[in-house]
Amino acid sequence: MKTAKYILFLFLILSCSVNKLTKKQFYILNENLYGNLKNGFPEKDTLIEIKKGKTLSIGKVAVGKGEVSNLKFGNWKKFNEKGILLTEGQYKIGKYEDCGMGGLEQVFYYYKTGIWKFFNESGELEFELEFIPKNHNIETRCEGGEKMLFGIVEDIPLKYKGRVNAKLIFELQKIEYEDPYVNTITTPLNGKVFVKTKIKQSG
Repeated sequence: MKTAKYILFLFLILSCSVNKLTKKQFYILNENLYGNLKNGFPEKDTLIEIKKGKTLSIGKVAVGKGEVSNLKFGNWKKFNEKGILLTEGQYKIGKYEDCGMGGLEQVFYYYKTGIWKFFNESGELEFELEFIPKNHNIETRCEGGEKMLFGIVEDIPLKYKGRVNAKLIFELQKIEYEDPYVNTITTPLNGKVFVKTKIKQSG
């Protein structure tokens, strides 16, 4: 009997490590953690300021189960250390499903949308770009991956052609998430979103 249990356990471990998981589980971890997202907005939120002496950025983040997240949405402003406005624009929150060992998991993220304004160090408007949410593929632990909305720039206005190029667009489309332990960068490219994580050094 013990031998049979051991063989079954070994089979489960090997099958999970070799094959991608499927979406046949019924329990969804973190389902509706931030309520029903309406047009990329959560049910509960709070206004936060990120400071280093002076305010460096200000905007709203989602609140779920009484805890403040790092998920930005709505209008956000970023300033330099002199208090001069550098960028202003809108974020929305999205989600997709991933397959965990305990079942499906909802993964939340945020992305740029609408018209974004970019200013120089003197506070003068340099250029404006429109970020349009488009469906992208992302590789997950689920078989076949998932679809996720992500804001990209499809067109550079003629008046900014000399100041804005493909390399700058590539950088501006990236979204960086930061928590006390991990830095995560999401990058859209050719219809796919690539996720890169880096564990912070302690101490």
